Amino acid sequence: MSLRTYVDAWRHSMGAILDLELLPEDADRVTDLPGWSVRDILAHLVHLEDVLADGTETADTAGPSTVPQDYTQAGVDALHDVGLPDLLVRLRELVERRATQLAVLPDDPAAPAPSTPAGAPWTWETLLRNRVIDAWMHEQDLRRALNRSGNLDSPGAQVTVQSFQAALPFVIGKRAKAPSGHPVAVVVTGPVPFAATVVVNDDGRAAIDDDATPETTLTMSTEAFIVLGGGRRKPGQVPVEVDGDTELAHRVLTGLAVTP
Repeated sequence: MSLRTYVDAWRHSMGAILDLELLPEDADRVTDLPGWSVRDILAHLVHLEDVLADGTETADTAGPSTVPQDYTQAGVDALHDVGLPDLLVRLRELVERRATQLAVLPDDPAAPAPSTPAGAPWTWETLLRNRVIDAWMHEQDLRRALNRSGNLDSPGAQVTVQSFQAALPFVIGKRAKAPSGHPVAVVVTGPVPFAATVVVNDDGRAAIDDDATPETTLTMSTEAFIVLGGGRRKPGQVPVEVDGDTELAHRVLTGLAVTP
């Protein structure tokens, strides 16, 4: 995908969050993220967009490849005393400011991003793709907390499902340790559907091979897939249909959490 596609998808999700018209009484609603309320999610988004808009944290090639959880928690804690209405005002301002900064994008998606959360050594493509996933996943966290389902077919949904789908060989081969010669299919139905069959070869490497005949198949909705892929809920807490090796299927479902 192009960098502009990522920016447009990120802005769409951010706009959707702001359009939820959250009220002060929504602040303490619990979400699927342990210990985080609706207000905490808004604080997290404000923190990261503020970091990127100000460019205060320069990417460090010696830094971590992912953003540590203690870093994100520290950002939430720093805004502990800011009320929900003020967080929404800040977020709206930051989104507009960041969108202006992203009006001109580099020609090379693989170029190092000049500023990243926690100094993660990300390229422009990695940074902008991760911002889409973070924004859309948190939009969905808020929607579930508020019981306002929507945007399961949005640009952010497309980017997120595609990213989680790309991790299936790692999940099935490395985490679930599927045996060689036992193809495992993941079938996702609904707004962003796909079907992918993963085969572990004799050398232990797993790859998608849609010509293989699955021996175990897991079927679930788009929402179930992203809830599991985002580590929001555990196997057994979302509906999944399994045909084949149930023990292997459970290991796959457990390993689907590829982002916190």
